[in-house]
Amino acid sequence: MSASTYKRATKKYAARVDHIDGDTSTGFVLVPVGTDFVTTITQAAGFLSFETDDGEETYLSLHSVKRITELVDSNSRRRQEEDARAAEEKAKAQTEADKKAKADEKKVDPRDRSGDRTSPFTRNEEFEALDILGLGEYATRDEIQGTYRRLVKLYHPDRLRGLGVSDKKIAYAAERLAEINNAYKLLAKVAKAA
Repeated sequence: MSASTYKRATKKYAARVDHIDGDTSTGFVLVPVGTDFVTTITQAAGFLSFETDDGEETYLSLHSVKRITELVDSNSRRRQEEDARAAEEKAKAQTEADKKAKADEKKVDPRDRSGDRTSPFTRNEEFEALDILGLGEYATRDEIQGTYRRLVKLYHPDRLRGLGVSDKKIAYAAERLAEINNAYKLLAKVAKAA
């Protein structure tokens, strides 16, 4: 990617800027992901990335700024909207996963009919672990590993924290990730022994 097309991932924080000459501007301070509003403003070296209400990206000279005020109500409403969108996407992904799992259950494995293959999983806890990962009883070692990696990426708290997800949802994801890790350890051990 060339330097001219590279754009750093940012979050927008609604703000009002009071200029030294008496003018005021409203828009969004562009804050790099992983940094907060206050840190960005206090560590800015001369200029600050700013987006006006009409979408124009510009830079503010901090020498001409008297005060920058975060518009908390606008930011909390925007974060709630982002959380709602993330929840909708997660629900949609879960619905798709459920549909796929049901479709997989309906499919008859040709190996089952011939009796050529038996499931390496025999205990109830192994079947529960398969359910946690959303796999059938004839899952291969590669399928288990691939599904595990996909779910870890989906539920990892650090990734969700970087997306600005609420603490309550991050706590749920951490619990779910612990279940996924335990299920994977059990299934990997059984699949390796088989």
